[in-house]
Amino acid sequence: MQINNSHKLHSGSLYWPTTLSHVPNYPALQGHITTEVAIIGGGITGALCAAVLARAGIPAVLVESQRIASGSTVVNTGLLQFSNDKMLSELADKIGETDAVQFYGECRKALTRLYKLTDEIPYDTGFHVRSSLYCASTPSDVPRLFKEYSMLRKHGFPVEWGSPHNTGHHLPIRKPAALVTHGDAEINPIRFAHGLIAEAAHKGAHIYENTVVEGVQRMGDKFVITTDFGEIVANRVVRAVSDIPGVESSSRIKPILKRSYALVTPANSLPASWPYDCMMWETARPYFYFRTTPDRRIIAGGMDEDQADPAADADYLLNRTRLLLEELRRLFPDKQWEAEYAWCGTFGESPDDLPFLGENSEQPGIFHALSSGGNSTVYSMIAAEMLRNLVLGLDHPMLALLSPERPTQPHSSAVNTI
Repeated sequence: MQINNSHKLHSGSLYWPTTLSHVPNYPALQGHITTEVAIIGGGITGALCAAVLARAGIPAVLVESQRIASGSTVVNTGLLQFSNDKMLSELADKIGETDAVQFYGECRKALTRLYKLTDEIPYDTGFHVRSSLYCASTPSDVPRLFKEYSMLRKHGFPVEWGSPHNTGHHLPIRKPAALVTHGDAEINPIRFAHGLIAEAAHKGAHIYENTVVEGVQRMGDKFVITTDFGEIVANRVVRAVSDIPGVESSSRIKPILKRSYALVTPANSLPASWPYDCMMWETARPYFYFRTTPDRRIIAGGMDEDQADPAADADYLLNRTRLLLEELRRLFPDKQWEAEYAWCGTFGESPDDLPFLGENSEQPGIFHALSSGGNSTVYSMIAAEMLRNLVLGLDHPMLALLSPERPTQPHSSAVNTI
C-alpha cells in the first residue's frame, strides 16, 4: 500500500534505486479502456494484485500517479516474516487463540506462496529465505518472549529457543534471551515490484504510470475512473493507495501515519561472525532491527516517531542515523560503522496492527488493500489472493478477521515497519 498520490513519502539518500541498472518505462493512459479490475497504486501491493490476477486470467488495469515502485516501495527494507508486530500470544489475548493462530498461519502460507511466485517468474527479485532472531531487549522481556516461543511451538510454527550465543550460530551479540523463527525471507523491494509488474504485463495486464486518478464514480454496476488524460471502466476497483478522489474512507480504515528511519552500510561491511541467513529484531517498542544484503551490507532501521511526514531537516536525519549506528555498535562493539545511505520514510499502521483487506458493505465493488504495518508485503500477498478469490466467487479464510468493517481498538505504542 502507498500512502497516497501526493503525500511526500521519504527523504534522505535511497539505496534500492541504485540496485536497478535499468528502470522499465510504462506509458501514461490516454483514452478509454474497459477491464474487470482497476488497480490504483503501483507499489508492491498493486504489483502483487496485478500479477496474481493476471496469472489467473482476470483482466486488470493498473495505474500509478508517478513511476512504478517510486513511493513507499523505495523505503521498504524488504523483510518478510510470518511473525508480526503484535506477538501471536498477545494477539491471542486480544482476538482469541483460534483466530490469532489462523492469522499467523495465513501469513506463513503467504510467505510460501511469495516464494513460489518469485521462483516462477524470470526476474531477480532478491528473494532469499532467511531465519529471524527475535531478542529480548531487557531481562524483564524474557518471560513474555518465552510465552511467545511456547505458543508458536504449541501450534507447529518453526521456532527454536535460546539466548543468541547458543542458537547454533555462535552469534557475537549478547541479549538476555532470544528465539529463532525459520522460513522468513528478504527481498529487494524495487526489483520485486518491477518483476511482478513485468510478469503481470506479460500475462495481459495493462500497466500505466504517470497517470493521475482524478475521480471514481459508480455508474450502475460499474465504476468509471477518470484520469488526467483518460478513463477506465471497471467492474471492481482496488484501493492500493490510501486516498483516492471519489472513494470515501471512514475514520476506521484510515491508516495512522508515522515515520521510521533506516540506513545501509557499505558493501562487505558485514562482520564475519554474523550468519548470512539470519536477520534480527527485538521486543522493545519501537524496535531496532537489521538484515543483510547479497553484497554483505547491513540494512538497519528503527527510531519510529508519531509524525506523518518524513524528516525534512538534514541535521535531524543525520542525528537519527547516528543513533542507529550506535545501536549497531552496541551489538558489534569491535566494528567501526558508517552509513552509505540513510533515509526517513512514512508508513501506515492500523489501530489493531492488522491490515484492512476486503470490501466495505457501504461501497460494494471497491476492494481495500491497505496492507499497513511492519509486515505489509506478506499482507499484500494475502490481499492479492483474497481479491482473486472474490472475483472468481471463491471464499477466503481471512475475509471476516481482516475486513475493513471489523471493530478495532487503538493501541498506544508505535511499531516499526520492516
